[in-house]
Amino acid sequence: MNILAIVTTIEFQNRATIEALSKKYKNVRVVVKRNIKDYFKPKTQSIFVDIDYFYTLFPEKTSRKYKFISFLELSISYFFLRKKLNNCDICLVTSIHITYLLPLLKNKYLISLFVDPYSLMNGFKSKKEEVLLAEQSDLLLCTSKQLATTYCKKHLNIDVEGHYWPNTADLDRWNFDKFNERIITNEIVFGYAGNMNEITIDLELVELLISEFPEIKFRFAGSLNFSDPENVKRMKNLLIPDNVSYIGKIPYESIQEEVFGWDVCLMLDNINELSKYVHHNKVYQYLALGKVVVATKTHDDYSNLVEEIFEAETKENFIEKAREAIKVCRQQERISNRIKLARTESADVRAAQLMDIIKKNV
Repeated sequence: MNILAIVTTIEFQNRATIEALSKKYKNVRVVVKRNIKDYFKPKTQSIFVDIDYFYTLFPEKTSRKYKFISFLELSISYFFLRKKLNNCDICLVTSIHITYLLPLLKNKYLISLFVDPYSLMNGFKSKKEEVLLAEQSDLLLCTSKQLATTYCKKHLNIDVEGHYWPNTADLDRWNFDKFNERIITNEIVFGYAGNMNEITIDLELVELLISEFPEIKFRFAGSLNFSDPENVKRMKNLLIPDNVSYIGKIPYESIQEEVFGWDVCLMLDNINELSKYVHHNKVYQYLALGKVVVATKTHDDYSNLVEEIFEAETKENFIEKAREAIKVCRQQERISNRIKLARTESADVRAAQLMDIIKKNV
C-alpha cells in the first residue's frame, strides 16, 4: 500500500514521523502545498522521503469567497497531483487548508489528522472544513485523547470519533549527545519556549512564579501573540525583572541549544476548555534533552510520563512541583530516565503505531 501525504509548508516543518515511515516501510511520498508567490523560496528536502510541491495562485480567503476561483485552484492542483494520485492507495491529509482537494480524493482511502481544536481557536471560522474532513475521512487521527473522543461531538456537532495518535519529537534533532559537553553553570534556569498567548500562558501563574523564585533565572523564547493588547502589556511587564530574559523567537533548527541550557522546562497553559484538546510535542523534545518538565494539568495525555513531567492542577501546586523539579533536575539517573522515556515516544514508535492503525482499519 502506497501513501501520499498532502501537507502544507507549516505542518511539514516537523516531519520526523513521515520520514520514519518512509525509512521503515518505503511506501510514502509527500506533496507540499505552496502559494505561487513562494515559488523561489528554499524548498524542504529529505534524504528519506520524496518531496514534491504543488502551487495555488490565489490567497486562500479569495478562493473561499469565489466559487469560480475555488474551481480554478482545484483544477490547477489536479494538474500537479494527477500522476501522484494514480500511484497511491492512501491519502494522508494533515491540514484543514487541504480540504478543497477532497473531490480529488474520493476514490482513495482518506486519513485525516487533527492536531489542534481549530474551530475553538478561531471562533469556529474553520468549522465547515473540520466537519468535511472528519465526516469524509475513512480514518481520523487525533493528537490528543480529547480531540479523538470528545471534540467532534461536542464542538462540531457530528457523531465522529478519532484514533488517538499522539505527537512526538525528532530525536535526531533533539539529541542529548549533541550538547552534553556544554559547560553548565551553578545557576538554576527555568525556561519557556513557544508562542505566548491566552491559551499557552497563564499570566497569573507567571507572575506568581517570578515572585516565588527571585533567585531563579527565567528565560522566555517565542512570539508574543496575545489577542488582547492589555495581556501583551502585562506580559512585557513580567519580563522586566533582572532575573527574567525575553529572547524572542528562535528558529526551530537552533532552539535545541537554548533549551539544553535550561534546568526546568515550563508549560504554562491556562486550564480551560480549549487547552484540554492540545497535546504539545515539546513535552517529548524536553525529555529528549534530559529536562524535567513542570506543567499545568490540562488533560491525562501525559499520564505515562509522570515520573518526569510534574503536572499541577492549581497555581499553588505548580509552585510545589517547581520546587520538587529543582531538587531532581540535574540528577544523572533522572536525566537518563527522561531520555529513555522520550525514546519510547519517538517518531519511529509513532510510525509503527500508525501502520498498526492502518492495517487494522484499511
